Amino acid sequence: MRRIIFFVAILLLVCCKNENVQQSLESEGIPIEKSISKIINKRDFPIKKFSKIELVSYYNRVVWDTIKYKGESASYKVVVDNYKFTFDSTMIQERVILNKSQEKELINLLISDTCIPQEMEAGCYNPRHMILFRDEKNRIIGYNEFCTSCIGSRNSSNLEGFQKYCYADMAELFRKFGIKLFVEYGDGNGAKEYNFFKSKGFN
Repeated sequence: MRRIIFFVAILLLVCCKNENVQQSLESEGIPIEKSISKIINKRDFPIKKFSKIELVSYYNRVVWDTIKYKGESASYKVVVDNYKFTFDSTMIQERVILNKSQEKELINLLISDTCIPQEMEAGCYNPRHMILFRDEKNRIIGYNEFCTSCIGSRNSSNLEGFQKYCYADMAELFRKFGIKLFVEYGDGNGAKEYNFFKSKGFN
């Protein structure tokens, strides 16, 4: 009995120590990677010569993006070609340029295969967020557009097949970096989006 009590006491001490270490690191500003699942693999990021990373948000692009590109509609078309958007960029609501520390945190999530088990992709696609990689001339050389509600994405060819992070983790990072436009059905923001579309003539 004494031996069992001894082992339980040791286990409690170890758990408390680990928790204190994590709290200490967080208090010092060192980010602790948190995910709904574990990292099983890390890969090299394929875009090597980007100058800056920009996060953008907009209301559901599929509703207002009426510009077809190379015969493809909003849901399926390439959204950046020849360094430029193939949609009306004036519809972008928020822009955030990341600092170097934020860039490292974002890249760390991008290169980590964190979603095990994988999030289930729905049959819809309502994109509201995009990551842009720009070169020294401010040209867009890579992008990752995604839909957190439908669990889907569109990527530039140099990022095709690369995305394996959890969308919930990326949404949390966007919020942390200052993006506020998120529409979760039932949270009241759906009405804001509807009124925005109505004001622009989209019913």
